[in-house]
Amino acid sequence: MIANQKDIIVVSDLHLGDGGPRDNFSADRKEYQFNLFLDFVENKNAEIFILGDLFEFWQANVGKVLIRWLKLLDRLAKLQTIYVVGNHDSDFQDLIGTHLLAHPFFERMSGPFERVIGGKRFKFMHGHELDPFTRSGTPRWGRMMSILAGIVEDRKGSPLLSAGGFTEKTLLKLARAFMWMMNNSVNLFEKSDLHEKPHALAEDLTPAQDPGKIKGILALYHKNKIQEGYHYLIAGHTHAVGRFQDWYYNCGCWVGLRTHFLEILHDGQIHVCEWKRDHPIVMEKVNLCVEETESSPF
Repeated sequence: MIANQKDIIVVSDLHLGDGGPRDNFSADRKEYQFNLFLDFVENKNAEIFILGDLFEFWQANVGKVLIRWLKLLDRLAKLQTIYVVGNHDSDFQDLIGTHLLAHPFFERMSGPFERVIGGKRFKFMHGHELDPFTRSGTPRWGRMMSILAGIVEDRKGSPLLSAGGFTEKTLLKLARAFMWMMNNSVNLFEKSDLHEKPHALAEDLTPAQDPGKIKGILALYHKNKIQEGYHYLIAGHTHAVGRFQDWYYNCGCWVGLRTHFLEILHDGQIHVCEWKRDHPIVMEKVNLCVEETESSPF
């Protein structure tokens, strides 16, 4: 193992909003804890990867979100954070590598990438890239559900999924009720040969919006692993933290009561962690028995 190889901290799905009633991160006062988390990263001299949905553009204005979190972007830039675009911040997808976003944080903005660690190929991505209903970046019903929820949150005065607030099951019920009302009228338009084949609107929901989709997305991940030949997949997207089948690790989210992340240590261990009460708690340790660490594309 190379002596100066850094540990890697992986986080995703902060869903930073504009500070208003739709912004879970602000409503749950996560900013203070996340800055303590970044202190932890800095003290470890670790790399940090943010695997998508850093921003919540499905419910907020892009400009207002960036202005609200400018200081945080400054700090993330100093930490040389690698940022992979997700589906909730896919507005940036076509700007990768264009230098149209002048802030230094976006210099390391990326799509999915691989890193060789200990002789093993690790693929890092948000996770939506393999879902046929979210990978294009084109707004679909999942985004519409978020807009609908945002209107309810405006009336409520706080996020539906904030700590101590409504659960994802409540949001799912709201989405299903709306889809039931809209399904018949929408499918009338989709029956034309000029439109795509009719489908259930529930297909457009993300695994975080409909946890029942997690099993299906896992099958797509496994197919991609076989096709591309990498050893381990590290992703976010589903908000479901943990290890699955010894080859897929999810870094969870920072939404509601949850604050999870992964540590990929230079000695070949992966830690599934929770950030709680100002410090990390290791929930699970896995030794991957990796070999000599190789170089990185970043």
